[in-house]
Amino acid sequence: MKSIGVFLSSLTPKLNLESDLDILAEFISESKLKLVYGGGKRGLMGELSKKVSNKNGKIKGITLPMFDNEKIKPNYLDEEEVQTNFYLRKKSLIDQSDFFVVMPGGVGTADEFFDVFNHLSLTLIDKNIFIFNKNDCWTDILKWLEKNVELGMLPSISHKLFVADTIEELIKSIKLNEF
Repeated sequence: MKSIGVFLSSLTPKLNLESDLDILAEFISESKLKLVYGGGKRGLMGELSKKVSNKNGKIKGITLPMFDNEKIKPNYLDEEEVQTNFYLRKKSLIDQSDFFVVMPGGVGTADEFFDVFNHLSLTLIDKNIFIFNKNDCWTDILKWLEKNVELGMLPSISHKLFVADTIEELIKSIKLNEF
C-alpha cells in the first residue's frame, strides 16, 4: 500500500475547502492509499482525516506528546506514532510517505513543504511533491523559488514538483505520476 503524506493546516482557514477535502478523501480511499499526516483532529487536518476514515481509508497519525490527548487526537486512527519533537515528527512523515500533497496551510505546513523540497533538492529523497495552490495560497512562495533559480541560489525547481489550482488537476497529476 502506497502512503500519501499530506501537509495541511490544523486550523480552519477563511477558505472553503470542504468539497476539495471530500474529493481528496474519496481519491485516497478508492486508490487504497494510506494517509500519513500530523495526527490531529482539528482544522483541515481533522476534516481530511475524518473524511478518509468515514470512507474506510487507512490513516496513520504522527503526533507529539503535547498533542497526544483526547481533545486533539482522533480516536479513528489505524496507526499512531508519537515522536518526541517536531524535527523527528517531520522526519517520520517524510520517511513514511511515498509522495506528498501540500494543501493550504500556515507556517507549519510551509515548514514541512520546505523541508521536503530541500531533501528533494539535495537528492536525499526521490519523491514527488504535489502542491494544491487553491486561491493562489502558494503562488508567492513559488515565485520566490523561481527568483532563487533566476539568481543562482537554487539550481532548478525540481521536475518532481507539481502545482495544481484545482483538486481535480491535483488528482489527475498524482494519477499520472504515481500510478
